[in-house]
Amino acid sequence: MVLFEDETGFSLHPKLGRMWGKKGTKSYVCTKSQHHKRLNLFGWVDPLNGWHGTLKWVSGNTQGFLRVLARIVHRFEGKIIDLWVDNASWHKAKRVDNFLAEYHRLKLHYLPPYHPELNYQECLWRTMRYEETTNTYYETMVHLELAVFSRSQRWKPQKIRKLCQLT
Repeated sequence: MVLFEDETGFSLHPKLGRMWGKKGTKSYVCTKSQHHKRLNLFGWVDPLNGWHGTLKWVSGNTQGFLRVLARIVHRFEGKIIDLWVDNASWHKAKRVDNFLAEYHRLKLHYLPPYHPELNYQECLWRTMRYEETTNTYYETMVHLELAVFSRSQRWKPQKIRKLCQLT
């Protein structure tokens, strides 16, 4: 299995995108501008088969990454897994090395620094942000979380392969 993993965050502050409007008027989305609240997600994708997974966590940290690794190992039980990640510090922590020593069939590979275009999970995050949060205001973090996870669950393998440009 070849998988790619990455983390992202969504805030309640809406992203403005293109929209129809009367010429000369300014478009806006109502908001309370709550920048301090954030939905933090870990995600992985298998671009060849079109499978993916998402995990909510408090922040991007070693404990969250270990939880994702445990889920991946369980999901692909008995298979050799090559997992590509960026160079975040929590991907290189001692506890991660200890986890990898226990699960020999999971191998971590590091993408070159400053090349997010090489991580297929970034394509999913970009599409999620566009489809679910552009020009949309969510009253609470619960509403935002439900919307993001609901959208993610509706994605079929064919769409994921297409997002990863493998169809």
